[in-house]
Amino acid sequence: MKQWEWAGWGACLVQLGTLPCAMAQADVFTLGEITITAPGDQAELAGSSVLTQQALREQNQDTVGTALNLAAGVHSAYAGARGEQVFYVRGFDRLQVPVYIDGIPTYVPYDGRIDLGHFTTYDLSRIEVAKGFSSLIYGPNALGGAINLITRRPTRAFEGEVGGGIGLSDDGGLDNHRVHANLGGKHESWWFQAGVSRLKTESFELPSGFRPTNVQQGEGQRENSRHKDDKLSLKLALTPNAGDEYVFGYVRQQGEKGQPTYAGELPLSGSGSGSRRRWWEWPQWDKTSYYFSSSTELGEHVIRTRLYHDVFENTLVGYDYANGVVGGVSSGFPSRYDDDSTGLSLEGDFALGSRNLLRVAYHFKDDVHRSSDDGTPWTHFKDRTQALSFEDTLTLADGLTLVGGVSYNQRKSLSTRNYGTNAGSPSTPSLYDEPGGDDSAVNYQLGLFRQVGAGGQVRLSFASRSRFATMMERYSTRFGTVIPNPDLKAERARHYELGYSGPLAGGWLLDAAVFRSDVRDSIQNVTIAQQGDCTSSACEQPQNVARARHVGLELGLQGEVGPIEVMGNYTWLRRKNLSAPDVRPTDTPRHKLFASVGWSHGPWKLTGNVEAASQRYSSSNGQQVAHGFAVYGFKAGYTLGSGMQIEAGVRNLFDRLYAYSEGYPMAGRNYFVNINVPF
Repeated sequence: MKQWEWAGWGACLVQLGTLPCAMAQADVFTLGEITITAPGDQAELAGSSVLTQQALREQNQDTVGTALNLAAGVHSAYAGARGEQVFYVRGFDRLQVPVYIDGIPTYVPYDGRIDLGHFTTYDLSRIEVAKGFSSLIYGPNALGGAINLITRRPTRAFEGEVGGGIGLSDDGGLDNHRVHANLGGKHESWWFQAGVSRLKTESFELPSGFRPTNVQQGEGQRENSRHKDDKLSLKLALTPNAGDEYVFGYVRQQGEKGQPTYAGELPLSGSGSGSRRRWWEWPQWDKTSYYFSSSTELGEHVIRTRLYHDVFENTLVGYDYANGVVGGVSSGFPSRYDDDSTGLSLEGDFALGSRNLLRVAYHFKDDVHRSSDDGTPWTHFKDRTQALSFEDTLTLADGLTLVGGVSYNQRKSLSTRNYGTNAGSPSTPSLYDEPGGDDSAVNYQLGLFRQVGAGGQVRLSFASRSRFATMMERYSTRFGTVIPNPDLKAERARHYELGYSGPLAGGWLLDAAVFRSDVRDSIQNVTIAQQGDCTSSACEQPQNVARARHVGLELGLQGEVGPIEVMGNYTWLRRKNLSAPDVRPTDTPRHKLFASVGWSHGPWKLTGNVEAASQRYSSSNGQQVAHGFAVYGFKAGYTLGSGMQIEAGVRNLFDRLYAYSEGYPMAGRNYFVNINVPF
């Protein structure tokens, strides 16, 4: 069966999300989408990558962090010193590309270090990746794009699924297991959707080519690699008529994990080696979200509302660790966060005519951070962020659409209660107020979209975007080595893109884009003279001094060769630090490829895939390099007449020793068995 079809303004590659999806996917919670659409037919304009739930299952992507690697222009990465699954969109990191659940921001208010390894995919209908030219309706801080995790919506009166699986090491040992269930029902004036899942990893086995170090003691199980995540999601909706919808939602995530130790070639002592001597554990990484979403039609106009309260509770414990021996709790631990975000967004779609659609949005958000280290008094920081956005979509002629937008963003510091020593109490730690610091930024963009042929589309766009500095960037002292800078200004980026989405000869579909991003006022630590609260001999301070340029090419292709389905994407990315050419951009390879082939025969389906990448730097001084690799996978699946699916497969087929971050090797050859029962 083909995984694509033609629909309106372009092609839809729903398998690997390499092309924009203009066709309606029935189980998508559409109220959670934020897209740029053409007036009249409401067709989605090209530019974003879409990963459907079917694609996630086909490629066995259990977490959002690994799933994003399926999209062109996106690099999955690994923050080794914290054991976190992170990502880069055309070279922009998780601070610069916010993550949303059904259009509602979800993140860590203090430092922005969201770990997508805790976000399971079982209750999602799709993942949308918007790049440089993304809708201004997303709100502030979308410097490099946005990632929207869109949940399910039922299509029948009663439906659901239960599933699960196990993971086995190369020697047959049980490494992990997963279970999930989704249940929903759609009725005349209401619907409900519920999902529950557990993903648990005891440890994983290293490739046979790995050799023990003085930290990673054995050749087998990876030290401190345990991971567990439980998730519950609920939605209850009222639909009094065909045009109105009111949804109450709840999401509870409970996570815990260890941070695998450094197992590279660099020494464990000396300058900058602190992160290589860590034994850290997170017994708590919990997020709870309450939200309300609504859509109300007023004639030809639509008003949307989103209200939310998001709570983040985190506990980090560091232990003394040397020569493979774990000691007691280190000084300064445990470290606890108790953060929350409360906000709303009001959106209006106003039809100014059959060829003109004006969208207006207002965003309001209060972010609160509280922390305590080793039982010290709780700090308290609070930011208020507001944004007003205008986005106009105008049909200039049949098949020719112009999109323009402008927004004004503002951030204010409402509370800055820190703990430590300062000029008022140079010897005795106490609570004190840091200086406040406010900021504002104007964003604007312009895009031209031209329909060509039967379903093709050419796009040309420009966008100027911003990101406000986090609380951590402005106020953290990094244990007395950094001087706070509350007056940090917003980072800026200008994006240019030329792309095409549509058909080629022989029924093949192509998405191609060339892009360039010029970054200025980027935040970078600068060495300065010792002063203030800094107790280090080499003090640093974050300042808006860095400039960079990202240039790249994306290609996505999908089609058929006889009975074989072929799909994949390639990304070429070149990042350059213009303000300091010797400082290496980290975590993004120059070349990345993901490809998959599938062959179906009756109830059987065989699937193979490959992920390949060139080398990438893991440290800005170039001392740490994660070498290039190619990793292969294979699986066989069987679908019974009842719809039940059974599959088994292997990851890292050739037991390749590889890493996304130097010193943090990934799993060797491992096997999995899955079962899924829809009803």
